[in-house]
Amino acid sequence: MNRNDRRLTRGCGSSIMAMRISMAMIERERELALRLADVFKDAGWNVEGAPRDGQPRFDLRVRRHGIVYAVEVKAGSEGRPDRLVPLLAQAVLQAARRAERGAVPLAVVGAPRVAPHAARQVLDFAREYAPRTAVGVVDFEGFRAFQGPHLEQLDARLPERPAGAEPPRREAGHLFSDLNQWMLKVLLAPELPEEMLSAPRGQYRNASQLAHAADVSVMSAFRFVRRLRDEGYLHESAPHLRIVRRDHLFHRWQASALRSPEEAPMRFVLPVDAKAQLRTVLAGSRACLALYAAADALKLGHVEGLPPHVYVGRIRAADGSSPRSLRPCAPGEVPHVIFRRALTPRSVFRGMVRPAGVPACDVLQVWLDVAADPARGRQQADLIRRRVLQQVIAGGV
Repeated sequence: MNRNDRRLTRGCGSSIMAMRISMAMIERERELALRLADVFKDAGWNVEGAPRDGQPRFDLRVRRHGIVYAVEVKAGSEGRPDRLVPLLAQAVLQAARRAERGAVPLAVVGAPRVAPHAARQVLDFAREYAPRTAVGVVDFEGFRAFQGPHLEQLDARLPERPAGAEPPRREAGHLFSDLNQWMLKVLLAPELPEEMLSAPRGQYRNASQLAHAADVSVMSAFRFVRRLRDEGYLHESAPHLRIVRRDHLFHRWQASALRSPEEAPMRFVLPVDAKAQLRTVLAGSRACLALYAAADALKLGHVEGLPPHVYVGRIRAADGSSPRSLRPCAPGEVPHVIFRRALTPRSVFRGMVRPAGVPACDVLQVWLDVAADPARGRQQADLIRRRVLQQVIAGGV
C-alpha cells in the first residue's frame, strides 16, 4: 500500500468514526427528548413535536399555565460541567432562534449520568450568561434540575454517590430496559390474545421493521436485537425475528422486575361508591389497574380482599383531573387504592388493555409484577402461566 492509499484509508476510517459518533449523539438526544416528553406529559403539560423515526431533527414544544416553551435538547456522553456547558451554550442559541413569538426558549442538556454538583455549575453558568432562557439539566437515571417559570416542579433529585464510588452495574438489567421490555411484548404479541396485550401483531425480518411497528428509534431496536442475538435468544435461521430459549429468558425477565417502586396508599375523601370513583380516576389520568386488580380485570384473578393497585407515571399526578377526591392515608388507615409509580412507563402504558372499558396492565406485565410479592404473588403468577403463558414460553426451542 503506497502513501496515498494509506492516507485515503485513514481518511475513510476517520469519516466512519465521525459518522458513528454523530449517530450516537443524535440517538442520545432523541432518547432524551422522548424522556422529556414523558416527564412533561406526566406533569400535565401539552406536548407537541416529540421526535419520531426518520426525523433528523425535532422541535419540541410544551404548553401549560399560559406559557409555551420551545425546547432545544443537547446530550453529551459525559456529565462533566466542562462537557455540558458548551452544549448548553449551543442549546441556548438554537432555542432562542427557534422560539416563535410568544414562546420562551428552554435549553436542556443531559448525559447518561449527571451529578447534582455538576448540574449546579451548569445552572449557575446559565443564570449568569443566559438569564432570559429557561434551562434544564437531566440524565438517563432520572435526575432533573430546571430553572424557569413553572419548571421547578419537574425537578427530581437522586442521592450523590460518594467520591470514588463505582457506578452501579447495569449490564445484567440492560436487556430489560423500559423500551426493551416493550419490544419484547411486541415480538410476543402475535401469540397472545388481543384482549390481554395491546401491541402491533406481525412478523419482522429485521430491527428496522421492529422499530417501525413498536414506534421506537431504529438504533434502539438495533441494539435490542443485537443483544438478543448475542445472548442466544434469537433463532439463527428463521426468516423473521423469533425468540428462542424462552424459559430462560422469561426467568431473567421476571427476576429483573424484583424491584420496589414508589407507592402511595390513598383514600377517597368521600368514601361512597369507591369503584365508581376509581373509574373516574382511571379515566382522568395516565393510569391503569395493576397487580391483582389487573388480574381480576383480565378474568385471571386469584387473590381477593386487597385494595386495588394503580400504575401512574408520577405519584403527584396520580389523581388526574380530580385532585381533591383523594387524600394520603393517615397511619393505620386502610387504603381505598394504592398508587404505584411505573418504573417502565412506556412498556406499561403502551401495552395496557381495556377490559370492560377500564385500563389495566397487560397479562405479561401482571405476571412480572405479581411474582415480586412473596406472600401471594407466586400462586397468582403460576395461574397466569398455566392459563395463558405456558404455550408462549414453550413456543421457542
